[in-house]
Amino acid sequence: MPQRTDLYTVLYSYAKKNQSPRINMETFIFFLEKYSQRICEDKPEWKKWTEGTGTKVWMDVNHLAEEGKVLITNNEKGNHLYFSHYYVEQVKESYRNADEESDMPFPSETSLNIEIPRDQIRPMDIITDFVQFLENPQEEPLPVIKLIFPHERGSALVLASMIPFTLLEFSILKARNYLLKHGNREYVQRKLAPQLIGKDDHLLEILDQIMIRPEECRNDLKNGREASFHFWGHFCSLVKFDLNQKKDLLEEETGALQAIYIIEACCSFFKARAARAKEIELAFKNFELEMETPPYFFSREDIARFKDNKGVLLLGIYTQEGLDAYIKKRTTEPVTPEELPDFLFFHTEDGKSWLVKKNKVLTLCARLFTETRPLVIKAITKRWKKMIREFSRESAMEEDRDFERLIASYVNKFAPVLRALLNDRLLYLVHEETVSSEKGIPESSRLFNRDELLPLRSLLLLKRKQLYSDIKLLMPFWYSVPIISNIIAFFVNLGKKKKIWQEEETSVTENESEDPLKKLRSMATAEVTKLVPSGQTLETFLEELISRWGQLINKKARDNLVEDVNSLVRDKLRQMLRLQKHLVVNQDTLTKMADSILDTSKGLMKIGEQNALYLYIKLYLVKLLVNRIVT
Repeated sequence: MPQRTDLYTVLYSYAKKNQSPRINMETFIFFLEKYSQRICEDKPEWKKWTEGTGTKVWMDVNHLAEEGKVLITNNEKGNHLYFSHYYVEQVKESYRNADEESDMPFPSETSLNIEIPRDQIRPMDIITDFVQFLENPQEEPLPVIKLIFPHERGSALVLASMIPFTLLEFSILKARNYLLKHGNREYVQRKLAPQLIGKDDHLLEILDQIMIRPEECRNDLKNGREASFHFWGHFCSLVKFDLNQKKDLLEEETGALQAIYIIEACCSFFKARAARAKEIELAFKNFELEMETPPYFFSREDIARFKDNKGVLLLGIYTQEGLDAYIKKRTTEPVTPEELPDFLFFHTEDGKSWLVKKNKVLTLCARLFTETRPLVIKAITKRWKKMIREFSRESAMEEDRDFERLIASYVNKFAPVLRALLNDRLLYLVHEETVSSEKGIPESSRLFNRDELLPLRSLLLLKRKQLYSDIKLLMPFWYSVPIISNIIAFFVNLGKKKKIWQEEETSVTENESEDPLKKLRSMATAEVTKLVPSGQTLETFLEELISRWGQLINKKARDNLVEDVNSLVRDKLRQMLRLQKHLVVNQDTLTKMADSILDTSKGLMKIGEQNALYLYIKLYLVKLLVNRIVT
């Protein structure tokens, strides 16, 4: 009997002694009581079974039955117990001295002198079924598996829990034993050297590894080391070819051949898994590249449509669960505790979540500022032109604070993602982290002054006075002459109650056909497409041209220079419109006006990049003409 006295161990020892998993409970209880009484003086741990044996046994048996380890049956011959794990324990016990028995074949029903019922064992062909089992690991309802080897090389009993790592380790031990016998190591080294030309060091390293550190061989295969796959592929082919030519094998040769079949199947599995892991790794690299492309912010639906450079959906390479786990890790685990994670989520007011890569957050802001600026200008222009026509005013025309609120309302409307970014504290953290980095941020590109976000009018490069002045310039001249406008306003508002201006959220459609300058606008719009490069807007191209000819270190001096040029252009246009009521806008007209402006201002001739300045003047003229009738 065993040294341990728990009922499970005692039952197994009793069943093994009787060579049957079926146990008569009355006979067993009688035996346990008498046996315990006989040895309890020498082994006090058995004393617990000397009194009340039946009650204690049935109490423990019920617990074992609940765990599925035993099955209780009743018939006319009395109570019986079937020890369900009998064969499992038999197989487990046969591997306890696997290292010492590495010169023997794997345990089988024949070597263990047992016959496992068919409903308690799963036969598995080593070449076909075993590989499929490795590729689709599922909880095996039958814990005992019978591996069947080809060419009548026997079978092996293993437990599902041993596959693949423990079984692979035992197989490598048998391969080591094969190399140790009959000079096989020297023979293998000589045979494999021509097939591994230029890899002699790897060959010697792995052969030494098998002899001294076999567990490292298993780990190399598990971790997908390419050199290991290469070696074992040639080694297994060589041993199979040599041993399968023999009709009668020694026991140690049979064990080695069985081990080779197992190693070969495991290599195939691990190699496929390593290739799959590389494919998934590459897919996530492509995912990272997609995150760095415009528009830089993506919903989950957008991410699900990411493709590689061959047009294959990335979600078909990695799984949805793998993608979710990857995003969760990248949004919660920073590289260092002092840094933010590489990916960040921003949430808009409509409940949508947008994923942005940290190093693209500021780029995204700049892009959204560029896209939002013309929309805000257009909306304010439409609003103020309508008010001017009605001889009305609002505080946003006079006060920066109210002008800022007006801009914010349009940003909320036209750019909810930008609004979400500006409202999120993460933007400040990203900004400060970038400022502290080696590259830093240029002073002109900073979004915060200390810990306060700069005003929207500064971020969008909007000047209240200039915008209001430009709008008035594009209106008929009497709206800009205080005396005339006041007289007209007096008669317009005579007898009417004071009108309170409210912004209308819905667009107001104006009948352009009644505007005498409709044709002028159409001609100017046509010139825009000729002068502005494809892929750019009028506003962005103007800013680009300014950066070419307005190269001044002092930002204030640069702004003053730009304003001076703009003023000259506006004055020239005003003169032309007064002199020519039916002005024709074409390349010839724009060229003459630009030449006239440059000729009448010697200061402009001193500016470098004259070509950029010349094109800027023409484009700014077009801008004024287009906006003149846009409502």
